[in-house]
Amino acid sequence: MAVSVANSSAAVSKLSRGRFYNGTKLVCVAKNYAAHKVEMGGTPERLSQPAIFLKPSSSVIAPGFPIIKPKAVLELHHEVELGIVIGGKGKIPCKNIKAEDWEQFIGGYVLALDMTARDHQAKAKKESMPWTLGKCWDTFAPLSSIIPKSRIRNPQDLELFLSVDGIERQKSNTSMMLHKIPDLLAFASSVMTLEKGDVLLTGTPEGVGPVINGNIIKASLRKPGEKGKLLMEFEFKVIDE
Repeated sequence: MAVSVANSSAAVSKLSRGRFYNGTKLVCVAKNYAAHKVEMGGTPERLSQPAIFLKPSSSVIAPGFPIIKPKAVLELHHEVELGIVIGGKGKIPCKNIKAEDWEQFIGGYVLALDMTARDHQAKAKKESMPWTLGKCWDTFAPLSSIIPKSRIRNPQDLELFLSVDGIERQKSNTSMMLHKIPDLLAFASSVMTLEKGDVLLTGTPEGVGPVINGNIIKASLRKPGEKGKLLMEFEFKVIDE
């Protein structure tokens, strides 16, 4: 489905959320791959606890809708990630859960992009301010349809790929996460209730970089191996506001 800029990013988000996303928030993990930490000027060591931030539901778009680069954003970067869709049985909330109980609260998985206004994020870091202007614009959280959890026996051994206009940018395995999924869910749920339909983005590997008007971002999630089974793929076009 093609959507023009004239329809506005807000309209794009409303349409896409109505089709497949019914969460209240996206909880995102930063600095969770050592090589990405290094490429961003940090050190490879694991942080003492996960670094988390939020994206609003209004950032979510589905495949078929464009990523809109706002006029106020000078440097837009791609970040490919594995997302965890929060589920659970009955009315038991995902709050203060134990790491060993993590599987009970998995509703499925998604392939995701954490689009980032790198210029705004860099300014926020320099001024010790929150990352909101770097992360929370409309269309900055492209998500795939949900992958049933039955298709993924081990989410800590999946291959992430991303290319821009056919040129590979990111390639890694979720085994390289510094904080693993059980610990991420336990930590995030100790801070806030994770409601059904919420999405936990688990961090991006190295290779992040800029995109501009007209670029086509293609990403995929596969099981490991030379002939690893394709679990999900999508592509998004970047357009200027």
